[in-house]
Amino acid sequence: MVEEPELIQVYLSLWKNRTINERSERSLIQLIDDELNDLRTHPRLRKTRFEKYFQSIRRITNSTLEQDIKLKLIELHTERLHVLINAESRE
Repeated sequence: MVEEPELIQVYLSLWKNRTINERSERSLIQLIDDELNDLRTHPRLRKTRFEKYFQSIRRITNSTLEQDIKLKLIELHTERLHVLINAESRE
């Protein structure tokens, strides 16, 4: 089983220049949401959530991480994509 602090550390190692104040599950979820929403890019250059999801999954699978960590990160990204899409459809 992958522990939460380890997952946060792994995420930060894959995505350089990411910082968080508090190492919690909520912080990790916020980082993933920001990545999927492409919030670190100028609004005119932003990609869709699906493009960002694909890029994130590719980054994870191409990494040298252990398989269980890769799976957990992919699960989190997939879950957050579903949440973001469902929240958008309710607006």
